[in-house]
Amino acid sequence: MIEYSRNNMIKHIMIPYDKSEPAYRAFEYALDLAKKYNSSISIVSCVSIQIPTDPYYGTAYIETTKLMKEDAANSLSKLESILKESKIHFKSEVLEVISITESLISYAESHNVDLIVIGSRGLGGFKKLLLGSVASGVSQHSKCPVLIVK
Repeated sequence: MIEYSRNNMIKHIMIPYDKSEPAYRAFEYALDLAKKYNSSISIVSCVSIQIPTDPYYGTAYIETTKLMKEDAANSLSKLESILKESKIHFKSEVLEVISITESLISYAESHNVDLIVIGSRGLGGFKKLLLGSVASGVSQHSKCPVLIVK
């Protein structure tokens, strides 16, 4: 007979967030799970950086990146207020990244994430037929379970 542990297997949930509808639905799922399992949540927003090849564009690049990070932080603040109201322990981060998928996987591993709850498709330019490239990459390469929310 198999005995199951009553210990909480889901102590830390990560939500990649990009302001898309599926990402918000993923947030709602994660919030519900966190309440049920008394889990903490990390909301991670990635700002994809493109390093300019011409030094002439350096200042514009720095300003654009700053604005993108501020926008991401503002979108996270709305979710933070919901988490505070729900009395869920959380942390939120805006990461400057070159590869969103690799950065999310690395974050999950380095922060002992037990579950990633991710939207099926984000705000990427090309719509995938079945699954967004980030959600697909995270689900294929993550060492922890991944819940993909449509």
